[in-house]
Amino acid sequence: MNKECKNAIDRLFDDVRFGEDKKAKANFRKTLKLLVKTEYVKKRVFKKAAVEFMKIAKNTADPLDKAYCMGWSGRCYEDYGDNRLAATCYVAAAELAPSDTFASERLGDYFWDSDTAESVRRYNRVLEYDPVSSRTYYKLGKLHSNRGESDKAVIQYQKAIEVHNGYIAPMAEAAIEYAKNGDKENSLRLFFLAMANDVYEFEKLEEALHLEFCR
Repeated sequence: MNKECKNAIDRLFDDVRFGEDKKAKANFRKTLKLLVKTEYVKKRVFKKAAVEFMKIAKNTADPLDKAYCMGWSGRCYEDYGDNRLAATCYVAAAELAPSDTFASERLGDYFWDSDTAESVRRYNRVLEYDPVSSRTYYKLGKLHSNRGESDKAVIQYQKAIEVHNGYIAPMAEAAIEYAKNGDKENSLRLFFLAMANDVYEFEKLEEALHLEFCR
């Protein structure tokens, strides 16, 4: 760790140790931003970076700051390739600050293959605090589609489109779901809407719909 960053962390720990809570809180985000720019992250030494973030989390009393730091630790563990430890950090962050939608979304991704019910629960937690997260609606749609729940999938895709009317991915997926159910009118409506927004997605969607309509 470079000297500037080490000194900043030492000052933060001293502030906490000597009861200088206001000073510690004022320096917290500044210290984190500095840490993110250290050679640990720049050189992709993610495990060391994760450990440093956890040290800072341990020495701060504010739940939101602690959650923010645990979220960064989880992100570094994830980049390091240790998804189990990453999930542990994300769980801690989500419990400390339920409004930390980043941690909840990453947990939804983590449980995607192993526990779809938990994945859905985590994504719904994101929407409790961020009801305009089009990406989360899209992910919920994909989960329902993978489970063969076409009607539920379409509902989530439509919500994603309502929130972000230029979001091509849910348009394409909803068009395919409509095609699966024989609803050519809605399928083609979304097909042309997607085509108007992105020619590349249009080409992929054209192939997918051709397969559905020709079954």
